[in-house]
Amino acid sequence: MHVLCVTPNISIDRTVGVPGFGAGKVWRTRRVSVACGGKGVNVARAITALGHQATSAGLIAGHLGRLAADLAEAERLRAVWTEIEGETRVCVIVVDDNGATTVINEPGPPIANHHWSRFERDVAAAATAADTVCISGSLPPGCPRGGLAGLIAAARGDGSRPVWVDTSMPALAEAAAAGPVAIRINADEAAALLGHRPLKPLELLRAARTIAARCGGPVAITDGGAPAVLVSRENAWQAVPPPIDLVSAVGSGDCFLAALMVTLTECTDPGAALRRAVAAGAANARHADAGAIDAAEVARLTEETRVVRLDG
Repeated sequence: MHVLCVTPNISIDRTVGVPGFGAGKVWRTRRVSVACGGKGVNVARAITALGHQATSAGLIAGHLGRLAADLAEAERLRAVWTEIEGETRVCVIVVDDNGATTVINEPGPPIANHHWSRFERDVAAAATAADTVCISGSLPPGCPRGGLAGLIAAARGDGSRPVWVDTSMPALAEAAAAGPVAIRINADEAAALLGHRPLKPLELLRAARTIAARCGGPVAITDGGAPAVLVSRENAWQAVPPPIDLVSAVGSGDCFLAALMVTLTECTDPGAALRRAVAAGAANARHADAGAIDAAEVARLTEETRVVRLDG
């Protein structure tokens, strides 16, 4: 299987371990890692770890953009980049020793309309070699109105290629209206899309069904360490994550999506796909670096993940 992982807002992720971190003091780091980042890159990293092919596509800019490309190449992550003006953003991820993570995201370089049009063409060309496409993360400042819908159409091609989207408001509303499209989001993003108060665990299924009716495709909603749900046509499943020692949840939703997509192509059982996806998210949460999973660990945690079909 080959997945094209599109990240409109590429970053350089600088992850630092700071025991006891809190605001308003001077701290020293225990560990530092620097990687090409962005949600789609995390998905590609996880897909590769699970033994499948992935290609990243994204916008890079300036010296930091070239550094991001070099970092991806050093990881042997296949990529096709669209270069624009400005400088690629840097995101700082602070991981303390109690499982709490602080993320500071820069907005990214502004993009002109003609650069976005070129990005759509580059994605359309790269998608011809893919079985599935995912579009993940935020949009850069200046993205034109309808830009995400155009990107989804470019990725979809003739309509036979599945497209998954993982983003937040207001781009999420645009994606849901551009169906048919599949959606992976967390509970807070689902609540924002529906104009709802924070969702309780028992409300996730109803929310997933409502969103699926809008977008015309399957919908998966995660909720941290609480059970996740997947709605596919008339059927629904729930999976309970295995107990783990939490290090950092950053990237767990991306690993969830990676395992969900590849498993849905390997078997006809969405419940099994949800089970493995939840295990992949849990595996990532046991490590500080986003996308840090391996197939053996995911397989072990899959055995410890409970899944149930909610209705017929």
